[in-house]
Amino acid sequence: MIGQRHCPFCKASALHACSHLALAAEGRDFVRRCVELSQAQPIWETFCALRQKQLRQSGDWTPEREDFTWLETAFRSEFLDHLRWFSGMEYEWRTGPKPEQGGFYVLLWSREPKRLWWELREEFERRTAILAAPPTSSPRGIAAGEYGTRHVPLPASAEPWLISPPLSPSSRS
Repeated sequence: MIGQRHCPFCKASALHACSHLALAAEGRDFVRRCVELSQAQPIWETFCALRQKQLRQSGDWTPEREDFTWLETAFRSEFLDHLRWFSGMEYEWRTGPKPEQGGFYVLLWSREPKRLWWELREEFERRTAILAAPPTSSPRGIAAGEYGTRHVPLPASAEPWLISPPLSPSSRS
């Protein structure tokens, strides 16, 4: 084995698959295996379809915008990097019984792999819900947030003392 990796937590060899190794998969299978382990296949398919539809409608679609569906580095930056239970990703060259059966494996580390998969599924659900939500309409075609923070005026009935309490009679002198 070339470039053998070790667990960042317990220092065990990745080949021995300690409890922190959430996934060891060939690069071409990495995204599919992540989706399977998070038990999110239907959600993932819906998310990908909605995202592609949205990008095509806006004219922003390019093949590179869909790299996350198959390329492990794009998937990592799109979905894993900000997850609480994601601890890291490394590559390791592994060989099979025959020389032509070797390949790069992607190693996904987590202190709690089960929680990582739950968190990833929740991320897919959250993003799918955002894409499925109807777009909010803004008055006069102005994009929401285009002019910065909205300040709400105080009601006319608000007394000045509600904002800053009146001074006591003894402190006025």
